[in-house]
Amino acid sequence: MGGDYLAGPQGLLRSINARAVFDVIEREGPLGRPEITRATGLSKTTVAQALRELVAREVVDEAGTDTARRGPAATLYRIAPRCAFGLGVDIGHLRVRVAVVDATGEVLARAEAPAPRRDAAALADTVTALASECAGRAGIGVAAVGQAVIGVPAIVGRDGRTIRRAYGLPQGGKGLVEAIERDLPMPLLLENDVNLAAVAEQRFGACADVGDFVLLGVGVGLGAGIVLGGRLHRGFAGGAGEVGFLPHPATELGTEVLGARRIAEQARAAGIAGRPSPRELFERARGGDEKALAVVDATARRIAHVAASIALVIEPELFVLGGAVGANADLLLGRVRHHLAKDAAPLPIRVIASGVPDDAVLRGAAWLARHHARERAFAAATGAPPQDAGPGGRPYDTDSAG
Repeated sequence: MGGDYLAGPQGLLRSINARAVFDVIEREGPLGRPEITRATGLSKTTVAQALRELVAREVVDEAGTDTARRGPAATLYRIAPRCAFGLGVDIGHLRVRVAVVDATGEVLARAEAPAPRRDAAALADTVTALASECAGRAGIGVAAVGQAVIGVPAIVGRDGRTIRRAYGLPQGGKGLVEAIERDLPMPLLLENDVNLAAVAEQRFGACADVGDFVLLGVGVGLGAGIVLGGRLHRGFAGGAGEVGFLPHPATELGTEVLGARRIAEQARAAGIAGRPSPRELFERARGGDEKALAVVDATARRIAHVAASIALVIEPELFVLGGAVGANADLLLGRVRHHLAKDAAPLPIRVIASGVPDDAVLRGAAWLARHHARERAFAAATGAPPQDAGPGGRPYDTDSAG
């Protein structure tokens, strides 16, 4: 499939033209041939040839006709939904969530189950069982899935496979990738969960037109998904964004400044009995409990201090509150802004609530999986290399992806 597409200069030119047509359909489709011609700047003949080849290779298909235009009705073209399938996985501290999407990003099936805590093998078994269930409900075999992206609460190396440090994964995540790969016959990438939430924010949330932003994911811990110049910034070895360990006057050096444990400590300091979860504390605060409101304010102050520290280094256009606090952002936002105005007034810091309050990690994982699976399908059809391949062949830049 596409074996002789890239043979010689003419083949290379045809591949470049096919890429231009494919990208504009992905970005703006369904489109008729006249719109594709105008958007690409290619000749009518070149566009017609590229469309014939892309349709023949089943990565583009016809999507009816445009009868609203003046003159003859034009055939509309779209990315063929079933030319590629992606698998998104969110391995959380309590639940494992899985979704299968087609080449357009439509979710075909979802499933979830409690996250096993015994060992990496049990966790891998849960992932593969949910993946098989979703693939079956989507009407495809697992082997038809072109890419899996798995979000984990861990620092992930730039190779997309190595777990450098895990936060709550069984056995520290050791052997997880190998155990999943034994049963899932597809390319697999791991990614930090907060990074994936930032991808979802960029694609579906409040940051579609924001080049530089930081998503602060507050949950069991505190992490930052950093996007600079439209690209997810992972750092030299994948550890960028571990802002939960920034120094803070109220904590020992090297310990987390914020997260479920710190919130529990603040609850005890406020005189709250028992061991209420952060969710329960926020529910109490919403009901007007003064002690719980004091904990919320203390949490907001720490978030403000972390945001100010980040702003001094990279000065992003926007901070976004996400993670487990997303549903309670209304309780935090005003207090975070108050502390920033009081303690960091000279810094131009703007903070908003996430535009993807639900399943942000899963949505980011599914989007990246869909993108890479679609790129593989296009490459197989045309012989062109996939876009956005990072060091070691890892496709990790997301700014130019459709």
